[in-house]
Amino acid sequence: MLAAHRRGGRYRSSTKPKRTSSHILVHSVSGGIIMKFEVFGPYYLSTKSIIRRDHVVSLREEVAESDCGGILSTAPGCYVFGVKPSGAQRVIPWYVGKAERQPVIKEATNDQHLQLYNEIFDSYHNGSPALYFLPSTTPKGRPTALATAGGNKPAIEFLEDWLIAACLKTNPLLWNVKKTRLLRELYVRGIFNPRKGDLNTAAGSFKKCIGV
Repeated sequence: MLAAHRRGGRYRSSTKPKRTSSHILVHSVSGGIIMKFEVFGPYYLSTKSIIRRDHVVSLREEVAESDCGGILSTAPGCYVFGVKPSGAQRVIPWYVGKAERQPVIKEATNDQHLQLYNEIFDSYHNGSPALYFLPSTTPKGRPTALATAGGNKPAIEFLEDWLIAACLKTNPLLWNVKKTRLLRELYVRGIFNPRKGDLNTAAGSFKKCIGV
């Protein structure tokens, strides 16, 4: 779903790195996998200026012809839009979204989100726009069912929250506003939004205790 956001950047595309895939597993207490999300990407939008509908069509065709086409065209899930600056080693995340009642690729590439992505690119002069997809699957790798009208998917909502927190940590200028207020404003000495030099003995001991 599209969340509130701020204004940002402009860009140009660069060489496309190799795409990869992986997966995220959530285990039950007994050790069995009860929730699973694949990871596909990055998929680059081949453009040196504004992202247009034909760029999305090309991306969808690329996905449809890939091994993950069947999953991304039917499964709900989460997605992350980012930009890989020219010469950088990684994609910088700029927006996290979710799709519960329609396939994740359809939600991530609708006209409303294209407008958002282009606003992010407004201050980029040299970079490659990219999308990562995290579709929800069964333990055997099949797409899970979409949520019914008015329904939701708790695992997808949880993963979106976690992704927002992770992306905000690596990019404080993340465009998501919804669900980020506490992540931006909460402070725990030496642990959450730490400040330079504020780690005391107790906070250091507690960090070791919880493994962060």
